[in-house]
Amino acid sequence: MNYSIFWARLLGLYAVILSIGMFFHLKQYQTLMADLAQNPLILMTLGMITLFLGLGIVLSHRTCRGWPILITILGYWITFKGIVLLFFPQWVSKIVTMWQSYNSYVVLAPTLILGLILLICGFIVKRHF
Repeated sequence: MNYSIFWARLLGLYAVILSIGMFFHLKQYQTLMADLAQNPLILMTLGMITLFLGLGIVLSHRTCRGWPILITILGYWITFKGIVLLFFPQWVSKIVTMWQSYNSYVVLAPTLILGLILLICGFIVKRHF
């Protein structure tokens, strides 16, 4: 199994499971996110883990052709998110406040759709173009 398929399956399953879990327990997640934004220790720990994951994807996967480019873009996005969590924690409370002002079910849709696309690419397509 190549890295593109591995990352597509892993990130796809993660996104779909997370989206479905958040859909059924939305109020709990909103409270959790508000509490998280106020705790610098948890933000720093989360930032370290997120940065580690993002760098792992970026270093192991640098494909810029076909559907695997989604994995590369996600790797850079996750790395950026880890940097923001580590070095700009004051932004997190603003982002959480903005996230809570939208209809949260609509906010979950892009994550679910991206997860489904990655699952299709990882389990069905399996080829580079």
